[in-house]
Amino acid sequence: MDSDWKLPVLIFALLAVLIAAPFVFRQVRESRRPILLEARVVTATSTDPVLREGRRHVPPGDSVRAALALRIERNGSDELWLAPGEALFLDGALVDHLNTDQWPDEGRSARVFWFTVESTNLGGELNLSTIDHLRYRSFLAPEMGRDLVAARLPEAHNDDFLGTEGGTAPATAGTFRIYARVEIVENADDVEALQSAVTLDADRIFDPAFPTISRAVDLGPGVDSTSGELFHLPGFEPEGSSPEDWNRITVPAFGAEFTELVDERLVTSSWTLAAVAVSGQADLLPSDLVQYGDIMIGPQGLRSGGRPLEWQRDVRPGDLLRDRRHWMVLLDDQGNGILDPADTVLHCWGRPPVITTLLMATPEDLTELELYRHAP
Repeated sequence: MDSDWKLPVLIFALLAVLIAAPFVFRQVRESRRPILLEARVVTATSTDPVLREGRRHVPPGDSVRAALALRIERNGSDELWLAPGEALFLDGALVDHLNTDQWPDEGRSARVFWFTVESTNLGGELNLSTIDHLRYRSFLAPEMGRDLVAARLPEAHNDDFLGTEGGTAPATAGTFRIYARVEIVENADDVEALQSAVTLDADRIFDPAFPTISRAVDLGPGVDSTSGELFHLPGFEPEGSSPEDWNRITVPAFGAEFTELVDERLVTSSWTLAAVAVSGQADLLPSDLVQYGDIMIGPQGLRSGGRPLEWQRDVRPGDLLRDRRHWMVLLDDQGNGILDPADTVLHCWGRPPVITTLLMATPEDLTELELYRHAP
């Protein structure tokens, strides 16, 4: 009799084990999967390959790459950083980490959405009624790819809906701020993520840890290379004729003087771009310059004292031309040795800085310019 019921019970138990085994195995496997806790944008350069958070001031000619460092939990308790590089520097110290650019879990992967953090406006007049125009938000940057290592540095996206106005910004210059959302998925096209994390967002742009890349550029003799960091920033003209006037606009809104915002690479203006270009300092004053006379513009071209201005004798790279509040930095002669409308200048006026011709930078009816030079 006992043998009659023991066999069915044994069979039932074996079947139960067989049925339950996959679920138990899956539960154990799920419990051992890594859990995403935190994500940070980190950068490295060819001369400093250590992955770091926060701001990067990149000298001319140095290449940059951006990536994500992820903090994960494994086996229910062990925390670990992973990042795609030999060295990782976070919170002021080198961090032991797993050197990888892949999510360490078979059957799952990391999907990244990269963004730039840019001003909502390209520029314009800045006063108490327009101060909200100088606000930053995120813009999707699909050119950066979907991996933990960005495919490239981002482009500017706050001007996607606008055409060009003439002029260029060097491809290897400018300031960019980066935000990212990382998702853990089973398939790249999954709508829902299994896990996710985001990096510091636009509300934290004043945080020293905010990922910011400021790239200088060689614009030739007489021009400070750090002026290249101002490319892609909004070009606002603050109301008033003195820094005190400007500060009455920015201090209540941001708790910072206007030139401090320039130093933070959040904004520039016609004058501060020129000031950084000739001295490296945004708080330079026009009174620190030497005026070298007036330039008349007429049918015979540009004249001073009744004669053309010769490059290297009368004008040189780094000299400044002024049309009231509008400043232009002379960069280069276009071949005839005489200052003329075809020569190149660096300037901004209500928009981000560009390199363009003197002709494109000035209004058609302009009849006079002032010539200045910084003589430290």
